[in-house]
Amino acid sequence: MMISVNMSLCTPYRSNNMENRITKSILLILFAMAIQLSTVSTQAQSVTNRQESLQQQKTAFFNQKLQLTQAESAKFWPVYNDFQNRRDKIARDRNNLLQYYETNKANMSEKEAGEAIQKYLQYHKEETRLLETYAAKFLAFLPPKKVMQLFNVELEFKKWLLENLRQNKHQLPARN
Repeated sequence: MMISVNMSLCTPYRSNNMENRITKSILLILFAMAIQLSTVSTQAQSVTNRQESLQQQKTAFFNQKLQLTQAESAKFWPVYNDFQNRRDKIARDRNNLLQYYETNKANMSEKEAGEAIQKYLQYHKEETRLLETYAAKFLAFLPPKKVMQLFNVELEFKKWLLENLRQNKHQLPARN
C-alpha cells in the first residue's frame, strides 16, 4: 500500500512559517538598532550636557577671577570665544603635524623632517600673532591689568580643571 502526500498542501504552511521567522528576525534587528540608537543619542546628550556645564563653570571662573563687570563680560565672551576657537584650531593643526611625524618618521627623509620643523615653528608663530591681535582687542575694552590677569586665569582654570578631573575620576561612569 502506497501513501501519497500532496506536497502543495505543506508548502503554504512551510512558507508562512518561514515568513514568520523572517518577520521576527527583522523585528528583532530593528528593535536592537532602536536600542543602539537610543544609547548613542543618550551618550551624545550626556557629552553635550557636560560641555555646557564646563562652559558655565569656565564663564563663572573667569568672571569671578577677572572681576568682570556686566558690561565687560558682555564684550569679553564673544571676543574670547573667537580667540579660543582660533587658538584651538592652531593647536589641533600642530598636534596633527606631530601625529603625522610620529606615524611616518621611519619613512621620512631628513629634508621632510626639516620641513616639518618649519611647519611646527610656523604654528607657534601663528599662535603668537593671534595672541598679539587678541591682546589688542581685549585692551579695547579691558584695562591692561585685567588683560594680563587673563593669561594667569587661563592657566589657573586649566589647573583647576585637571584637579577637578583627578578628584572626580573615580566618580565618572565607565565608558562603553
